[in-house]
Amino acid sequence: MGNEYIEAARVFHEITKHSYTSVRSSPHFLDWDNKPLPYKIYPTAASVALPRDLNLSSTPTLSLLSSYVPADFSAPIDTASLTRILFCADGLTRQKRVGEDDYHFRAAASAGALYPIEIYVAANDVEGLESGLYHFSPADLRMTGLRRGDWRSYVADAAAKRPSIRNARAVIAMSAIYWRSEWKYRARAYRYCYWDAGTILANLLAAAAAEEISAEVITAFEDPALEALLGIDTEHEGMIALVALGHTDEPALSSLAVEPLTLETIPLSSTEVAYPDLIKMHRESRLVTAEEVTAVSAAKLDSAPSTSSTSALHLETITSEESAGLGETILRRGSSRAFAQEAITAEELATIMAASSEHPQADFPPLTGTYLIVNAATGMEPGAYYYDRQARAFELLKAGNFRGEAGYLCLEQPLGMDCSALIVYMADLERTLRALGNRGYGDAHLEAGILGGRAYLAAYSLGRGATGLTFYDDDTTKFFEPHAVGKSPLLMVALGIPRSRMKIVAA
Repeated sequence: MGNEYIEAARVFHEITKHSYTSVRSSPHFLDWDNKPLPYKIYPTAASVALPRDLNLSSTPTLSLLSSYVPADFSAPIDTASLTRILFCADGLTRQKRVGEDDYHFRAAASAGALYPIEIYVAANDVEGLESGLYHFSPADLRMTGLRRGDWRSYVADAAAKRPSIRNARAVIAMSAIYWRSEWKYRARAYRYCYWDAGTILANLLAAAAAEEISAEVITAFEDPALEALLGIDTEHEGMIALVALGHTDEPALSSLAVEPLTLETIPLSSTEVAYPDLIKMHRESRLVTAEEVTAVSAAKLDSAPSTSSTSALHLETITSEESAGLGETILRRGSSRAFAQEAITAEELATIMAASSEHPQADFPPLTGTYLIVNAATGMEPGAYYYDRQARAFELLKAGNFRGEAGYLCLEQPLGMDCSALIVYMADLERTLRALGNRGYGDAHLEAGILGGRAYLAAYSLGRGATGLTFYDDDTTKFFEPHAVGKSPLLMVALGIPRSRMKIVAA
């Protein structure tokens, strides 16, 4: 049936919704003895060690979150700058032994700290690195060699001959190994994989900006061609996004032929459980022809109803110089597991929202809207708000103390009740699917992940905490109605003051 059969996304979204009843009636349990490995390992492939003296950027984080490096300009990329970008995106930031278990904390937030996203790099004009296709290994900061040669033209051909890819110095490919997330979240894991890819992209785009390297996110491509290039099994690992990194005036001239890639990988678990609903959603969202890619790339959204308000609240923001440097922020970042029910300032909240809400340089249009429940922000009335990303203004939808409602909506977790503000990213999925087909379902979640990842970085750069949350789907929409009628929640991010530094953990 394919991408245009949008009933597939409609059905998947419905059957993977959380409700008060579904959460309590689920027979699912976590089989800890079968928990998947958090790393993809090629035991027989040669690898290259990356520099360990990272010298991460001290540029203020807030100044990087909405930075735009023109696509026709790029500083040169060498092994050191590429390593900093990869480390900031998905690097291993620290390890901790708890009982008999080792916890590996990564640079970007991940639902359940399961890390389903894999990163591959097609490098060409990278000083100190042979042209070829590599797999990034966060565990030991190495690049595993998969193929020799310049693969930019092949990848560009799969993405409707996109010039930014053909002229890139390197192309990053991101995939999701579904089982890592399915182990805990079952079929709903499909959504979470896009969140995780989004938070990684938030870090990656900021790190690229710090290096003055252009970065464009691309999600319209022929999946079979890239699956063949990366040697991935589409039943277990699916393509998520590409990033064209940097620019050179010497584009790739010809496309190489792809031979089967048969490198062995270590099994993630002794057994894997298949979730047919997820597999079907993935299949129905794949683009398999150049015509499909072109159609999705050129798609335009129907006009959205106006949401402007003459009473919107405009707030002062904090200067970017008052935020911590990007390297410090990423090394500091975790996920707050308890908030202190204390207020942040309205200026802090306005700064986090302004810094995190810029649409990324991407081949898909803005798809999400932003809502908030403000529990405690000094200088701001508690209540439910809509955030106008273009005007950088807050529209009060209803005033009141909604701590109880916020806690309930995020699966009755105290985090929603105790945080200072709860951000809710939502989308009109019908409008999205009509324009982009099933592909738009992933794009919307990916955009929410990018915005949420930026909110994480902005919060931690100001010394505040953040954590990502899931939710009761329909109850969340109802709470924000009538403004949010027809919209579906995609991701929640709670902001606030952590109860103690010990409560900030990896995710």
